[in-house]
Amino acid sequence: MKVLFERNVACTMRDGVTLRANLFRPEEGDGYPVVLTRLPYGKDTSFAYLLLDPVRLAEAGYMVVIQDVRGCFASEGVYGGFYQEFDDGYDTVEWASKLPGSNGKVGMYGASYFGFTQWAAAVSGHPALTTVAPTVPLDDPWDGVTFRGGALEWGTMASWYLTALALPQLARLRGREPGFPLEFVQLVNDADRLSHEGYYQLPLSEFAPLRRTGLLPDFFEEMTSNTDVRHRNRLNIRPHYATMNVSASLTGGWYDVFLHPTLVSYESLKAAGKKVRLTLGPWTHGNQGSAVGDLDFGMAANSALLNLKEDPTLRHQRWFDEELKGVGRGLEAEPPVEIFVMGINRWRLASEWPLPNTEYRPWYLHSQGNASTRSGDGTLSEVPPTAEPADEYVYNPADPVKTLGGNVLMTAAYPAGPKEQTETEMREDVLVFTSEPFAEPVEVTGPIVAKLWVQSSAKDTDFVVRLTDVHPDGSSYNLADGIVRMRHRQGQDSVAWMNPHEVYEILVDLWATSNVFLAGHRVRVQVTSSCFPRWNRNLNTGESNETTAEFITATQRVLHDSDHPSHLILPVVPLA
Repeated sequence: MKVLFERNVACTMRDGVTLRANLFRPEEGDGYPVVLTRLPYGKDTSFAYLLLDPVRLAEAGYMVVIQDVRGCFASEGVYGGFYQEFDDGYDTVEWASKLPGSNGKVGMYGASYFGFTQWAAAVSGHPALTTVAPTVPLDDPWDGVTFRGGALEWGTMASWYLTALALPQLARLRGREPGFPLEFVQLVNDADRLSHEGYYQLPLSEFAPLRRTGLLPDFFEEMTSNTDVRHRNRLNIRPHYATMNVSASLTGGWYDVFLHPTLVSYESLKAAGKKVRLTLGPWTHGNQGSAVGDLDFGMAANSALLNLKEDPTLRHQRWFDEELKGVGRGLEAEPPVEIFVMGINRWRLASEWPLPNTEYRPWYLHSQGNASTRSGDGTLSEVPPTAEPADEYVYNPADPVKTLGGNVLMTAAYPAGPKEQTETEMREDVLVFTSEPFAEPVEVTGPIVAKLWVQSSAKDTDFVVRLTDVHPDGSSYNLADGIVRMRHRQGQDSVAWMNPHEVYEILVDLWATSNVFLAGHRVRVQVTSSCFPRWNRNLNTGESNETTAEFITATQRVLHDSDHPSHLILPVVPLA
């Protein structure tokens, strides 16, 4: 089948602004479903073609629309961030459903930001939008996107601003001005220096690239504000899952920065009775290959030929065939959950998430008060503690624990995924608790939570918990982690200061993982107070480092005794 290609096809929004799209369609015939994606990173860039081949999909009998969102690249208007995608999403679906040759049904696809554009369109409720296929999507820009456990996702925010938003906005707005070449070079230099200079700048409100260029002036004000609940709720997709009239096929990664939103989307849609599928690989936000971080999970892990069966275009086509054409392609007979189990490096099918027959087991922290570093006396077991001294360390914001792998989306100096943790575990301000080696393989798949009893000399501070898999040679690879900013321990919308040296019980959400601890491997837990520059440093003063650079050190204590049995809850499932 021959395919026609049209560039910069105009679509007019309700306020008269024209957005432009690329259109791929079969040369002959009509009655074709439309598959749409809307992105801010350029419809003519490689970002637009990472998930599927529009020519192949058009050859299979679809009209494929790839649109620049408002204020980006070929589209008119002023870029307004996530807020604009609700009305613009509705209007674009309306337009797409009435394209010549369309059968009136629309599906959407896309990753990350253009996963959110799908949710925004679904919330808007156009009846032509039948199904969505978000990959590594976000659904609440303040939960796991700009904030996590009350701490600012500084690594993601600064990197995203500089590389994905500010550079193209500068070219768009000032590309024809005499000073543009110099401004562009300066901004590129800012991006190049971000890893070793820009991330460290305090106060954050004086972040040099933002102040010098004047680009996207509301970016940090909008994204870092955590006080106006009504303002935030305008963008929150989660209250709307129950009323969405779409089916969904979700794809995420164990080391993706938006793993939690992906799981929330699946569980919410499933609870609302919607048709939904979930695929989770050992991937990061930008890497769906087989080699991730320091580990190689084998060819079957590569999304380019998932489980040695199909590539991303075919996976999308199978879904759209069922949902937009009513053509069975075998998906109805397959369990809706497909996850990659690390350790044994195999795909596993399941009827639901979390997996059936999951047993949630507490693993308790133990020591004689000397758990600092991996050379200390910290242990981990399923036996509750009795009389044990607390562990103590000093957290200094001037010398934070550096980010080393994990669910991050940052500069190249801070790669995501599993990274060997020796550098972190040899620090005096990191408590390390390690189990005995397993005699038999144990699978841990599901949500993970740590319950700690802590003290601090400060009125506000942070606690970070990390789970790792320790190999027989002593190497330690991160699986999951989380943070609690103590002032927000009762929730993002409340502030509760600490009384110095008072004992507090806290829950730290480590999100989720799927890993088999093989025979001879051990479980390890790290406890510390920073992971910088992923999360902005707590200054221990109660002041915000958006407005000040002043800080103090804090003496931290983690208790583990019969009255304060600090532990990690691991989801253990039978091996498939």
